[in-house]
Amino acid sequence: MAKERIKKPFYKRWWFWAIAVILVIAIATGGGEDDTDLANDAGDAAPPETEEGTDVTEGEKKEETKTYKIGDAVKVGDVVFTVHGKSTANNVGGEYGQNASGTYLILDVTVKNEGKEAIMTDSSFFKLLQGDTEYNADDSATLYANEAGKGFFLEEINPNLENRGKVVFDVADPKAAYKLQVQSGFWGTETQTIDLQ
Repeated sequence: MAKERIKKPFYKRWWFWAIAVILVIAIATGGGEDDTDLANDAGDAAPPETEEGTDVTEGEKKEETKTYKIGDAVKVGDVVFTVHGKSTANNVGGEYGQNASGTYLILDVTVKNEGKEAIMTDSSFFKLLQGDTEYNADDSATLYANEAGKGFFLEEINPNLENRGKVVFDVADPKAAYKLQVQSGFWGTETQTIDLQ
């Protein structure tokens, strides 16, 4: 009697999961072709003229209108960010924590959801800017800096609620002129900057 080979169900095969991952990525990115066409169409239009007759783009107007600083509530889409303060440290989490390569710049931040649906936050919502240099948050140091159950690592915030925690950046010069870029989602479609001086 020969052994019969039992076929695995299709959902237990590697190729099924490879296709599923590709589809999820394609759906999440949304293609992007329509956005490119809109951007090209907008680029063809002439920028509006000011009263003095000089051309000013929309981005320059927005930048000139408001400079945010520590303590200001900054609205980005349906999310409000407030930086309460900053501090520095060479270690977070104590003896079993993590040491900085340079110096940790620790920001005390509140994120409030003013939308109608829950949002998922992460430390990727925050980037530190110094001129044209961009720093990402140190995820593991951010986990150590926050008390258990607090912080921004894949935390869900329901409508009209807020989450307060620390975001940690490993930097060479903690006294440099940094700005914090905040965004409303994982893809960073809407952003604002906060001057940390």
